[in-house]
Order: sequence, then structure tokens, then C-alpha cells
Amino acid sequence: MLRPTLGKQEHFMSNHNASSAALAADSKVARQLGVHPKTLPRWDRRPELQFPRPVWINGRKYRRLDEVEEFVRRAAVAHASKR
Repeated sequence: MLRPTLGKQEHFMSNHNASSAALAADSKVARQLGVHPKTLPRWDRRPELQFPRPVWINGRKYRRLDEVEEFVRRAAVAHASKR
């Protein structure tokens, strides 16, 4: 599970409503997914993947954690159905 990054400190949110709006920097998302950071912009250019769109804050890209987790679930189901 990805943890939200807020500023320089990480906060663990137990409230579902708060965590649904939590964001993670693209570098952290890439690390958690086990891919190179340049992979995320490539996925952005492939709409058929339905990878979550970035949220730009002060020139940096973040992703909504709930959307990233849903993407991972969809990818796992798609992978399992191909067997």
C-alpha cells in the first residue's frame, strides 16, 4: 500500500475520507510500483492503460493514492485473467 507524502514528513492517515484525497509524489509511486520514474509519463501517454492522471502542485507531479491503488487492482485482475 502506498503511503501519502505531505511535505517533508509522512503522515499515516487512518480516516478513510482523508486518505482518499491523499497524494504521493511520482517518484514515490514509481518506487512503490517497482518501475523507473520515466515509466509514469509513458503510461500517461497511453490512455488505454487508464493510469491515474497527475495532479500538478508547484511544478511537481503527484498522484491520488486511491486511484493508484485502483489501477494496481485492475492490472492484477487483467493479468490473472490472461492465464
